Amino acid sequence: MLHRLPVPEDAQGTRLDVWLEAQLPGCSRSLVARCIREERCQISSGKAKPGFRLRGGELIEIEVPELEVHDIEPEDIPLEVLYEDDDLLLVNKPPGMVVHPAIGHPRGTLLAAVLGRYGQPGTDCQGAALIHRLDADTSGIIAIARHSAALAYFQGQFRQRAVGKQYLALLAGQAGADWWSCHQAIGRHPRDFRKRAVVAADSKGARSAHSDFLVRARLEHGMAVEVRLHTGRTHQIRVHAAHAGHPVLADGVYGRHDRWPLQGQAQLTRQGLHAWRLHLRLMNGEALAMVAPIPDDLAGLLPNPLQPSPLELPAGISDIGDDGGD
Repeated sequence: MLHRLPVPEDAQGTRLDVWLEAQLPGCSRSLVARCIREERCQISSGKAKPGFRLRGGELIEIEVPELEVHDIEPEDIPLEVLYEDDDLLLVNKPPGMVVHPAIGHPRGTLLAAVLGRYGQPGTDCQGAALIHRLDADTSGIIAIARHSAALAYFQGQFRQRAVGKQYLALLAGQAGADWWSCHQAIGRHPRDFRKRAVVAADSKGARSAHSDFLVRARLEHGMAVEVRLHTGRTHQIRVHAAHAGHPVLADGVYGRHDRWPLQGQAQLTRQGLHAWRLHLRLMNGEALAMVAPIPDDLAGLLPNPLQPSPLELPAGISDIGDDGGD
């Protein structure tokens, strides 16, 4: 999990590792040092080193490990359940909810809520596990396996690309075409550990990625776009959309601003991305297609109610080449 920590003026002179240990309960100084060595820590005023002396006023960003399931405390948090059986749970995750607990953020997460719902004695609650992930600020469908055999089965479907995934994205600008496709490989950003980037397919750590984009509505200064994912790389939609020159609205990492619209009262203060539809095959062999209602903060920006289109995309959609053009 990524933490963004502003340093107060009265911390001037404190060692970086000592200050971070105090800010992140459960995070030892040795773990802080490991995160720094692995280049998972950035500081605005200089190179991150365990013994760096803070000046006060800096911004520190650090990515810390997630907690093991057996270390998670179940919590009584309401969930909007879209589907459940003995093997699978589909939840409509609200924006702003962290999916998996991590050091420094152990409570209020989706997985803690799932364990609270199914954590009665005698159940396989410790087998409850996330089949895939969503960013904290992305709303929509997320799938949870209710036991270890289900986890292996559904993760197998994801690996074999047998799962249909459609997202609703609000993108900046106006594309010249109503359809386009991006096949660019994704890897870690060379200068910013938080980010991923389009990279050469033969570069170290590169992973193939394929996204299709369909414009569903033209908005003022933006577009409502349906995105079909053929792969599931970290930040895939956000990276491919930004590569096309149309970053996700209110995406402060890959976009231009962290809110939209810029004038007047802000209506959207998190990235405009919603996991809209999921299509998979249950363990009994039946096909299941589930749609997550569009949350109010996105729906209020759309001209008309939208429903995801059929999964099949028409032939002949345009490709985004290496230059990112439409």
